[in-house]
Amino acid sequence: MTVSPRTKFQKLYVLITWPFVMTAYRLRERRRFRKNFPLIWKTPGEITNLDLENYEPEDDDFKLDKKFVDDLLPTRDAARTNANRILFINMMIFAFLLTDYFSIGLTFTIPGVSVVDPKGVKDFLIFYSSMTGLYCFIIQNNMYTLDSAMKFVIMNKFPLELRGIYIAKYFYFENFPPPSPTQLPHISYSRIYSQFFMVASVAFLIAILIYFSCYAALYMAIAVDIWKNARLGIWSYVIAGASIANGVLSTSYLILTRIRMPYRDYTVLHEIQGLPQIAPSQYERRQKEVYGEGVADWLSLVERGYIKRKSDSKNPKPSES
Repeated sequence: MTVSPRTKFQKLYVLITWPFVMTAYRLRERRRFRKNFPLIWKTPGEITNLDLENYEPEDDDFKLDKKFVDDLLPTRDAARTNANRILFINMMIFAFLLTDYFSIGLTFTIPGVSVVDPKGVKDFLIFYSSMTGLYCFIIQNNMYTLDSAMKFVIMNKFPLELRGIYIAKYFYFENFPPPSPTQLPHISYSRIYSQFFMVASVAFLIAILIYFSCYAALYMAIAVDIWKNARLGIWSYVIAGASIANGVLSTSYLILTRIRMPYRDYTVLHEIQGLPQIAPSQYERRQKEVYGEGVADWLSLVERGYIKRKSDSKNPKPSES
């Protein structure tokens, strides 16, 4: 493609309008990129399910069946036991710190340790609680990964009639909804039952949010109190700041590992890369559909003088005398 010579006025016009034209071009490129490679919002558990849908075992040792679920069960239960133990100790510490904050007074006792006077120990306890809390979230994330794999197998490989029963067996601590009948098509939930269950579910979620908000607010109040009293001098400031930072990190980690997060979907790119082997005749057509508009836009800017090709910059055309 050749670029026709331009007058000084045209060059000046390009120079003045260059920032606006290129900004508009980059916005168009960004729009095309989002169209070709959209964002999908998924939880890590949903991503695990999508990944396992494409899994094909090479032998019988790694099949997604009941044996696979039973093999993961002891590890999941051991992790849950460790996490619950940490949660129990942290709740005891929190109760001790809270009663001290409100000047109620409480003796904190765990096997082998008894704390009566909180002076100097209070700072250590909140820091210990914040560190073990973050470690507990990591353990729970591993549990979540194992649970996601187990649920995928149950919901896709187990008989439809038995899925609700096995969900209750393996996830009895989180099986909130009642099982739906599969062999009784003539019996369904009444409208009153469904509405009541919906209201109860929403109330349950609201209660969890309220409890968590109260816990976070009281935890911050205790950390600020340690900062203000500074029983250990500068170390109290360090401990209070680190405890608050650990709490923020724990909450952020919980959000990243549980809530729907954006993932970039490059399915179109993989499709184009595979077309030469699968359907060579469709390769150029599909590539033009995806990249044709962007290429035409770029060539238009080159022709108008807003973009200089590398070949032109490396081998400039000699000026006419």
